[in-house]
Amino acid sequence: MISLVSIVLGIAFMILAVAVVTGFQQGIRDKVIGFGSHIQVTHFDDNSSMESSPILIDQEFYPEIEDDDRIKNIQVFAYKPAILQAHQDSVRIELADSTETIESRQDILGVSFKGVDKDYDWDFFKDKLVEGRLIDFTSENNEVLVSQYMSTMLGYKVGDEVDAFFIKDDTGPKKRKFVVCGIYRTGFEEFDKQFIYAQIQHIQLLNNWGVQTNITVMDTCLGDYFVLKAETFHGTGGYRYDWGKGYSENKYYVFTGKAEENVKLISTDFILEIYGLSPNPNSIADTATARITIDEPCVCSDEILKQKPIEYISEHEVKMPFGKIRIHNGEGTHQFYTGGFEIILKDWKSLEEMDEIILNEIPFDMKTTKITDLHPEIFKWLKFLNIDIVIILILILLVSVINMVTSLLVMILEKTNTIGVLKALGSTNKSIRKIFIYNSFYLLTRGLIIGNIIGIGLVIFQQQTEFFTLNPEIYYLDTVPMNFNIFHILLINLMTVIVCFLTLLLPSLVITKISPVKAIRFN
Repeated sequence: MISLVSIVLGIAFMILAVAVVTGFQQGIRDKVIGFGSHIQVTHFDDNSSMESSPILIDQEFYPEIEDDDRIKNIQVFAYKPAILQAHQDSVRIELADSTETIESRQDILGVSFKGVDKDYDWDFFKDKLVEGRLIDFTSENNEVLVSQYMSTMLGYKVGDEVDAFFIKDDTGPKKRKFVVCGIYRTGFEEFDKQFIYAQIQHIQLLNNWGVQTNITVMDTCLGDYFVLKAETFHGTGGYRYDWGKGYSENKYYVFTGKAEENVKLISTDFILEIYGLSPNPNSIADTATARITIDEPCVCSDEILKQKPIEYISEHEVKMPFGKIRIHNGEGTHQFYTGGFEIILKDWKSLEEMDEIILNEIPFDMKTTKITDLHPEIFKWLKFLNIDIVIILILILLVSVINMVTSLLVMILEKTNTIGVLKALGSTNKSIRKIFIYNSFYLLTRGLIIGNIIGIGLVIFQQQTEFFTLNPEIYYLDTVPMNFNIFHILLINLMTVIVCFLTLLLPSLVITKISPVKAIRFN
């Protein structure tokens, strides 16, 4: 009976141990991947900072690489550090002299804005929403998805405005307002404290990606001519301008006030080199236009400008002495850039293989980074858990084997007289050993069946009910994870049978040493 109980508990505990540890590994791994994907493709010059170098979204591998059956999704992303500011709270404090004072308090929190687009895979967050909804990508908006940790610390609720401050070049912090559309909670506090999600357009603009081309009208004359001036922003700063005759350094366009014309300005940034400038292969030009309409023809002079000064009627219309100019400034090319691409795989086991394949598909100035390289400390920790599994299985199996061997030896001791009689009647040692081994295997089989029923039953029960909970601040998970893997269960059973069979052969050799005469007399 003791041996049976030992086998039952041993099998059940081994199944539970493997299910819990592998479930824990899978749970943590899925959460880390949920925040960062399996493989990231970024610019080769990227370092460990949270701001990526811009790369063009228009790539040969995007989104065609999704045609590979091993890839679930490829999506653009970009990061931007920021400081969130809570709403101001007033606290009334009573002093020792019975007077009262009001103290204002405003909590702040450093976070990383993660910009995503409509191609983002939200499967990970669908069951993590505590309140509200996911970001709407049907139109451009200021919606953000915040964690419950941020919500609790800063007092945010769905529909509240969020004040975020971004460091933008050397111009100091820039304040932006967002609206909370949803609150999520993954239980992985390390990441819940860090990431807030928004549309990628905000990061593209804040990082000054691409170029912005504007046209202005100068309020001075150049001889008898009026002057348009090009103003280009962002990019490398090495700008070139094309007024219709090819790129040059000339940012001015002169025209008479006598003829109507349409002016088109194209500007882009160039790479600065030792011997001048060369086209930037990663730059997309921006275009602005100006339509000159003549009502009363005239030439430009200081006297004319005093009588009829140049006036900006609106952002797009300028009143001129001769008529008007309709200006349409460029929309900027920020939307054509991203901080990188995230690639989600269908199977974790194909990580190494797919990393090599993707590396060969991308341009030479880009690199791939596996999730195991982005968070090496987490995955090394998870890898160490495999050692725990081996130790647990060895200890449990050792206890079960000792009990089986002890049970067999006791059984042989109790049946010594019977063994002597069987030998006296002509039975061989081999046939008698088979009887005892078969009997031990009958006991082992019963133990395996009952142990599997208990172990598998508890695994399924926990999967369905999540009855046993955990503290996420310590374990990063809300409930005890269970990974039901039929291969693991079959392997445990097979290993138990093989080990028990091999260890039972040794005590069964005792039968060969028993003398029939002494055994019949044994009491």
